[in-house]
Amino acid sequence: VNDVLDAVDRVTNLRIERRYEGRRAGDPDALTADNARILSTLPWRPRLDDLDTIVAHALAWERKLGERGA
Repeated sequence: VNDVLDAVDRVTNLRIERRYEGRRAGDPDALTADNARILSTLPWRPRLDDLDTIVAHALAWERKLGERGA
């Protein structure tokens, strides 16, 4: 989550305020993900692999939707 927020900060030139709180009961110490299985199973590859670029595209899309009044 922090990596995504850092990317949003860089792309928007703004600083999103962060507030950290303790874990809730049952929350794991850490979460990790590995896309190796899906990449070996499906004939699909992501078009974008740079988080800043992904955030910039998502922000542009949201702004475009806002202009249309969606």
